[in-house]
Amino acid sequence: MQTTITRLASRAASTALALLLATLPASAQDIFAKRPAFAPPEQRPGVTASCEDIRAMAEGLPMLETRIDLWVAGALTLVKTDGALWYLVVCDDLRIMCVTYESNDMQVGERVVMRGGYRRLDPRHAVLDPCLASREGQE
Repeated sequence: MQTTITRLASRAASTALALLLATLPASAQDIFAKRPAFAPPEQRPGVTASCEDIRAMAEGLPMLETRIDLWVAGALTLVKTDGALWYLVVCDDLRIMCVTYESNDMQVGERVVMRGGYRRLDPRHAVLDPCLASREGQE
């Protein structure tokens, strides 16, 4: 029973991804082919970017009307809260900030994987909002 449900869920997810990609213009599909850490909303990308790879993948990424997700892994350089939200930052060259509701007791220096809706703020900063963060190996 569980196997049948799992197969059906997998087929439904594959169909949904195919439909989503079919609705994207060819240029948007090319964006993901050349930037494997980026993906359409709620889809797992081909790779999780490292801090060393992210600037090259993000350069020239056009703003699309649809959300673009990014998965990136690195050591936390900042963990702060304003009392309602938590702000987790990785990478030094292109600083990526994850806006989330929980810190999960993560500390500066811990290796994490962050994934969420990507938006470039300026040449040195990007934000993932909404975003999920987990310790590397627990995603």
